[in-house]
Amino acid sequence: MANDQDETGGMASVKPDYLPGEDAGASGGFMPPLHITVDMPDFRFAKLTRIVTEHVLPKLVALHQPQPPVRPAVTLRGGEIAELAKLVMGPDNDDAINYVLKLKDGGVSLDDLHAELLEPTARMLGELWDEDKADFVDVTIGVSRLQRLVHAFERLGQVPDYDDKRRVLLAATPGEQHSLGSAIVQKFLRAGGWHVWTCASPDIAEPAEIVAKQWFGLVGFSLGCDVHVESLKDAITLVRERSLNPKIGIMIGGAAVTQDPDLVNKVGADGTAANGPAAVILAKKLLAEGLV
Repeated sequence: MANDQDETGGMASVKPDYLPGEDAGASGGFMPPLHITVDMPDFRFAKLTRIVTEHVLPKLVALHQPQPPVRPAVTLRGGEIAELAKLVMGPDNDDAINYVLKLKDGGVSLDDLHAELLEPTARMLGELWDEDKADFVDVTIGVSRLQRLVHAFERLGQVPDYDDKRRVLLAATPGEQHSLGSAIVQKFLRAGGWHVWTCASPDIAEPAEIVAKQWFGLVGFSLGCDVHVESLKDAITLVRERSLNPKIGIMIGGAAVTQDPDLVNKVGADGTAANGPAAVILAKKLLAEGLV
């Protein structure tokens, strides 16, 4: 038998010689070489070390590595909403934004800040105005400061000509007339710095015709009763198809939506607001989502 060590692989190659009694030149005594590779001890150790280092140890480290603590979900209560409402109608300082940042640092996500804090706070301001517990000026100041918070969190300062894009078209659902609620929404939107257009045409295609000719950041529809839900759905579809702004936001409101908030999804809108101040904050949020 001949033993030869592979200098590069650490392997031993073993092959039989010629049959006993036969010489190399005998035609019938030659057997084809049978190659058998056997790991040498040193090579087996090196290979095992590599497997442990590359595969086993990383998995063990990952299993025992400390995981970052999971913050529990934070539920915002009426107390936080009332506190922010008081702060935004108070002195013009940083108390409101510091309060919101404190909640954010405590685990409240940006989405929750909008949906569970800023918008409900704006709704509370509208309720205070309805109940004559706050005058229009104080409520408008509060809404303006809430808009400033949205502006800060959405980084709208990075959007060129943002103010020029605060253009909203308010329309009645085809078959309905503008309600008092829509007039109040107009009042607060204008006070909040929005350029407001209105459309009271019964033609289902009229709002789409308007947004096809001029750029709007948002369209708001009012819906008084659920009889015209399908008409509203068709009007929203046409607006999205024809709008010069491919990311135009759609907001709906009115008595029918108050009774069935799921109408937002049924008609393909982006959100709803309970009153004028809440509509201002929702409008700014929807515009921000389309621009940032």
